[in-house]
Amino acid sequence: MRPQRKTADLAPSDCWYGVAAADAVGRQLTGLRLLDRPVLLYRTQDGHAVALEDRCAHRAYPLSAGTLVGDDVQCGLCGFVYGTDGVCSRVPTQARVPLGAHVASYPVQETDGVVWVWLGEPGRARRHRVPELAWLAQEGWATVAGERVAAAGFLLLLENFADVTQVPFVAPEIAPSALGQAPPELDVEVTETTVTLLREFPAAVLPPWQARMLGVDVRERFTTSQRGFFLSPAVWVDYWDVTGSDGRTARLRFTHLVTPVSEARSRVLWRVSRDFALDDAGASAAVAAMFEDYYRRVFAAMETAQAALDLDGPGAEVNVSADVAALRVREIVTSMLAEELPVRAARVPAAGPHR
Repeated sequence: MRPQRKTADLAPSDCWYGVAAADAVGRQLTGLRLLDRPVLLYRTQDGHAVALEDRCAHRAYPLSAGTLVGDDVQCGLCGFVYGTDGVCSRVPTQARVPLGAHVASYPVQETDGVVWVWLGEPGRARRHRVPELAWLAQEGWATVAGERVAAAGFLLLLENFADVTQVPFVAPEIAPSALGQAPPELDVEVTETTVTLLREFPAAVLPPWQARMLGVDVRERFTTSQRGFFLSPAVWVDYWDVTGSDGRTARLRFTHLVTPVSEARSRVLWRVSRDFALDDAGASAAVAAMFEDYYRRVFAAMETAQAALDLDGPGAEVNVSADVAALRVREIVTSMLAEELPVRAARVPAAGPHR
């Protein structure tokens, strides 16, 4: 089983994390826990998403328990008022705002229906691109979605997503029939920050749910192409394309957005997108129900694994060929952390008040 370490040592902060669905961020104050820190999300009157430190500079009180006044946030305990840049603009008990009174403001981007927050060094944000997940917003695709805070470390989850050979054991009724055979050779390509895997499965029948949606005979055989992508410490994506004897291809995209919450908790946004059965009124409801159940089982399994790690600690590992991509993911995360550690050490604050 994979070893887990503290979030501060394990999770790169120089990364765009997809923390919320765009339609879940509005004119209400929403507090989240991300990378062991409190973060506040809301929208300005002109629709821009804002991310601030969710803790008043005066005392340890969440700004998410306060009030939105125009585009400013007022603390519900002391009345300090903060702008979208995190700078305190008003203190109700005195005319002068204390020098340096502010909370952290985090860079935000919004693409493909997802709000992304940068929790690392602000000046580095422009050097990193938000992953492109066009199928989440393009015409010709239908997407079902869910989210969960799972009691499992983010790397444990990412390594699980990188190994689809576990699917038949977690949810055999929805698993592609191709996975029931001996898996074909796995091709893995690695860059400094990404991992790509490719498998080409021989022809096999489709799982019954997909055959029904495609309107094909359950005995018809399709070839399957799987491509998996570790795009960043926040994103794992799987492509599943099946092609029939007539050359017609049906595509599925599985999107996993993972943000560490704490040492052994992670916030996960999952998406299942398809380019078939778009005119079938019941298809999306059926897919949603099926994969909500699937991800419930996945998270339960990962929480069980995390509980074992928490109780007994990491032990010796036995790896097989299916673990190659997951091991490469681990290596990249370790390398990214090694690059960040000198910067983190330089900015550790001296002991004293919050502000």
